[in-house]
Amino acid sequence: MPEKDWNLPLADTVRILVYLRTQNGRVTSFAVVLVAEVDGKDVCVTRYDTAHGIAHRDVLGLHSGLIEKEWLFHLTKDQAFHYALLDLRKNYETYLQVFRAN
Repeated sequence: MPEKDWNLPLADTVRILVYLRTQNGRVTSFAVVLVAEVDGKDVCVTRYDTAHGIAHRDVLGLHSGLIEKEWLFHLTKDQAFHYALLDLRKNYETYLQVFRAN
């Protein structure tokens, strides 16, 4: 099973960490993690992954931790992976605001 991981810089202290595992060209698991520097430390702001066998996004708060899970039942893992990349690139500023407010 081929595995890949890489970083996508978004702003000075914000980036996306990507982990992808495929088999026969199909996504079998992934993690797409929005990371930001807060008080000199890298923290996970929100993440899409397949940790429970189904693609989902963990909505996190700086003070409250896990706020909710947004399940992506309607998407295949391939679709969810591409959606996650697009969503975090497009909406990272909003996700940072939600994270800092909670």
